[in-house]
Amino acid sequence: MKPRKPYVKLIDKVPEVVRMRSEGMTLEEIGKHFNLSRQRIKQIEQSAQKHEKILKLWGFPFTTRTFNTLERLCINSREEAMDLYNTGHLQPGTIQGFGWISYYEICEWLEVPVDRQPLNFLNCPHCGKKI
Repeated sequence: MKPRKPYVKLIDKVPEVVRMRSEGMTLEEIGKHFNLSRQRIKQIEQSAQKHEKILKLWGFPFTTRTFNTLERLCINSREEAMDLYNTGHLQPGTIQGFGWISYYEICEWLEVPVDRQPLNFLNCPHCGKKI
């Protein structure tokens, strides 16, 4: 059995991968530099493009999860998000994948206080039942 490679967060490598691609390096050359496959370099590049699109669309560096949450909630503008917040309908757990981290991120974007605290850690994060 092959030993596993140590887990490395790639977020720090994204700007360098984008720079190297813009300089005309191939996926294979970049992969050799980072000791990663061409496919993984392509995924990093696609992720960077998606985050750039999110920033351009919303003017805020949302995580992919929060961006997907906004789409599933059918929120198309800051005003729509603020209306949901003001009516109390913007709550973690209302749809799958909408948790406290995304809620904090949306509140930061809206520049509003977080009106509730996370559930007790002795509760299931998905359904709220006592563990």
